[in-house]
Amino acid sequence: MSNQRDRKMRRFMHGRGKGWNTKGSKSNQQRHAVPAQTMNQHHIKRLDINKVDLHNHGLHQAKKRIKEECKYAGKDETIQFCHGFNSGTQIRDFIRNGQLQQALNDMGIEGAIWHTDPGNTWFNRT
Repeated sequence: MSNQRDRKMRRFMHGRGKGWNTKGSKSNQQRHAVPAQTMNQHHIKRLDINKVDLHNHGLHQAKKRIKEECKYAGKDETIQFCHGFNSGTQIRDFIRNGQLQQALNDMGIEGAIWHTDPGNTWFNRT
């Protein structure tokens, strides 16, 4: 009896939206898997690591700083971008989703971008 009452109360409070029916047979059952990154010779941390903290930067400032660091990076150093992942992921997405790689290609800079954990991304200039 109480289950029916709870269902009616929930339906009254929240409606019949899809959010309550996600476990049903008609809901989207897809599970998107992130492809595993392959490690190659460019994805190795070098002896000289330049750590760049981007936590207190806005998106525009971070983009400018990231491009500048990549531009002046030596071929014997690795840059570690510490962007975090708890309070927003715009900077992380800029670095990892190809926008940074496209910007670097436009500037004529070749490099490898990879990550091993959600809060840091690494860059080696090749």
